[in-house]
Amino acid sequence: MRIFILFQLFFSVYAFILPFRKTAYNFINKENFEKKKPDIDVNLDVDLGMNHNLPEQYNLNWYVIGEEKQMRKNKIEKITIWGKDYAVWTNGTSYLAVDNSCTHRGASLSIGKLNKNNNNIVCPYHAYEFDGTGKLTHVPGLKNFTNTKCQNLNTYPVVARNGWIYMNTINEQVYKPPENIQIYNEPEANSKNFKAIFINKDFNAYSRIVSENSLDVMHIGFVHSFGNAEEPSPTSEVPPYLVGDFPFHYKTIYNYTSGKDSMAKKVFAIKDLMIENEFILPHTTIARVIFGNSTSTVITFAQPINITHSKLFVKTYRNFWYQPYDNPLANFINNIGDDFTTDMMRNTVIQDKAIVESIPLNKVDGIFNMKYDKIQNVYTTLYKKLIHNISNFVP
Repeated sequence: MRIFILFQLFFSVYAFILPFRKTAYNFINKENFEKKKPDIDVNLDVDLGMNHNLPEQYNLNWYVIGEEKQMRKNKIEKITIWGKDYAVWTNGTSYLAVDNSCTHRGASLSIGKLNKNNNNIVCPYHAYEFDGTGKLTHVPGLKNFTNTKCQNLNTYPVVARNGWIYMNTINEQVYKPPENIQIYNEPEANSKNFKAIFINKDFNAYSRIVSENSLDVMHIGFVHSFGNAEEPSPTSEVPPYLVGDFPFHYKTIYNYTSGKDSMAKKVFAIKDLMIENEFILPHTTIARVIFGNSTSTVITFAQPINITHSKLFVKTYRNFWYQPYDNPLANFINNIGDDFTTDMMRNTVIQDKAIVESIPLNKVDGIFNMKYDKIQNVYTTLYKKLIHNISNFVP
């Protein structure tokens, strides 16, 4: 309530002094969208034959494991993906990840410590030390020992991209990371006209349906207060198609009528919206809402902790309620915009969480599909084939 009152008090000043600037991206131009409209629906058999620069399986194993601003230097974190634990830390310049279980007696390395002199990870049980390559380098009480492969830990590539930290679950002893690591880079991240906020939330739900929910246009009118329950269906649709710029990147486009309580209608007095829904396997989803000269882009990644628990990472870009920091009023405007956007996204995620967590594991596939389930169906089909099939685990 405090944020909303501040917003009402100051928005009129902001709107008068700092008019919104038209975004330069051609992806918000309706005419360009129409040119891209495919003649037929996606053909999965054809699209799966697409050639990629990197091995397919390697690209499909990048997972968001945290936010850059939340990972503290020289603090070991335990990360769990698909039921397997990893120990991850940063020395301030790079990130390192190893198997969480010590090869000696299986103790959890994430409750150990880091050697301040060399940044080795030290087991809490017998103080065995492993360096950043996973090699066992020191055994207390033994001046000389012969290192063998079985004593060493698997290591995993970790990189930071646009505020998120990614880890690949294929260990570096199986596949050496290429110099040019391929992780999707949203165009908003490279623009000075967009500002982002970050949140995350734990879900007691299967990661696939958490991501599917982010692609579902029809739930908006009934789950979220900003939706249009009177006209919940899009007014037009571009069927899902393979974008072609990145492995397994699919996109659909809707025209949508804004709800009476939506920000677009109440604040900007805009009736017609355009929504771009996209996904990149395994768990990146994009919902880009375009109204007038303004764009709100919500990017999510559902980290699969195990088949019943996930962690949803969300970053929301906006090109409104924001000014570059060379403007004297930038801090004032941006702080209000950040607070309002953060509150709105937290409420949105909580509303989604209540519904998604109510879906039993043996019901996640549903029984039938409807007209605007297409993008979720493409995602589900590819996910089952390439990432994880819940039917192999749930009777």
